[in-house]
Amino acid sequence: MMHIECECGNRTELFATGDRDEQGREFIELEDDDRFSFAIGEDSIVFKCGFCGYRYRLKRYE
Repeated sequence: MMHIECECGNRTELFATGDRDEQGREFIELEDDDRFSFAIGEDSIVFKCGFCGYRYRLKRYE
């Protein structure tokens, strides 16, 4: 399980669903969709806090 916590104190968790893709990687989902939203770009994922609107960018690393 992974945790995300915003500067404002809002927090949520990512949990494993038990389902896997063809390479054996497990899918994850947000615990509560209202607390954070996310957008997937070409080279990153942006998480947006549902309370204060602050955004966090997770860059893709290889």
